[in-house]
Amino acid sequence: MAGECRPLAVFSLTSDKIYEARKGIELVRGVWDGEPAVALIASPSSSQQKTHEQDLKSLHDISFDLSLFENVDDLCREAVRMGRERLGFDRIGIWLIDPNDRAWKLGCWGTDEAGKLRDERGLRLPCIFAGERSEFSEGKFPLLAFDGDVCTNAEGIAIGKGFRLIAPLWDGHGLVGEIGTDDFLNHRGFSPEKREIFTIFSRVVGHLVSLKRAESELRTLASTDALTGMVNRRTALIILEKCLAQCRRSGSALTLCLADLDGLKRVNDAYGHAAGDEYIRSASATLVGAVRGSDTVGRIGGDEFLIVFPDCHMEIVATVMERVNAELAASAKDRNYRPRFSWGTSSPREIERLLQGENSSPQHCVDMLLELADQRMYENKRTKGSARGPASPARPS
Repeated sequence: MAGECRPLAVFSLTSDKIYEARKGIELVRGVWDGEPAVALIASPSSSQQKTHEQDLKSLHDISFDLSLFENVDDLCREAVRMGRERLGFDRIGIWLIDPNDRAWKLGCWGTDEAGKLRDERGLRLPCIFAGERSEFSEGKFPLLAFDGDVCTNAEGIAIGKGFRLIAPLWDGHGLVGEIGTDDFLNHRGFSPEKREIFTIFSRVVGHLVSLKRAESELRTLASTDALTGMVNRRTALIILEKCLAQCRRSGSALTLCLADLDGLKRVNDAYGHAAGDEYIRSASATLVGAVRGSDTVGRIGGDEFLIVFPDCHMEIVATVMERVNAELAASAKDRNYRPRFSWGTSSPREIERLLQGENSSPQHCVDMLLELADQRMYENKRTKGSARGPASPARPS
């Protein structure tokens, strides 16, 4: 009969016998909601199967390649590029949840209307799932699909219609962002296999975003002084060694300065360690504000600081440190206690003269630089004198 539709499969209701199944259709027996059931499954063609297997292999390679990037921004940029070039997705956009307001998402990297990589940092839009679809944000929905949906540009302006997929960037504990793709450029839609690949891709990116954030936090904790926010002793000495190596190669100037914050013990004894911590924070902020962006200030002890001045001579450093002490004195003019840094400097050229051409190791030079600067710092403390004030100094603000 004209227009007659051939069934996908014919099987008996009274037995397990299958009379006929169209090519490419599989019948799978099982249990659904506690009841015996039979599912009709369309078997992919050999070409589809080959493409799917290639995509799975690419996903494995992509997950390794993305893990090599050190920060989230580079990771997201390359995820967009690899998703388009190696997985064949049309347009991709990655958004990260605003840490200050989870109802909003922050732009990261995406693909423009011509299929080119686009920097979308600085954009901020309402999160699609804010206040609804909690199952999605809890990781229960791996993917949302919208057929004939509106496709937008980075600013959220409609540019046409197409098939759109959105998946959560879920790290196993929470929603860290969203990743979306559409077929605006090629209008090919998304096969079940391609949706599966996109779901796995989103999970890879979500876990790596969370991992890179944790690694960055650990690096910060390992290199930063918690009280002042400046680099710690270990990091300051590493930077000093690198600057010393550069100084030796190029013959450029380099000055090392050790500074000791006078009177900290008396503040701690009079008002407690909380007041002493505030004294350290305020004085170190003045010190950081006085140096150049290329200089390094590190806290290497309770009240001791190391400042590395590349491309800078000792006379300039002396001017900087005197200005720091003048600013500290001005800020304390209404109190009977004067905050002050005692300080001393040294330079590689002085050390070279002391060594008289000996082939010393970089560590030996660093040790001598620190020792000479330390001696001069205590000379400065003795000659200038710390601002002692009365036995009960005014509380530092």
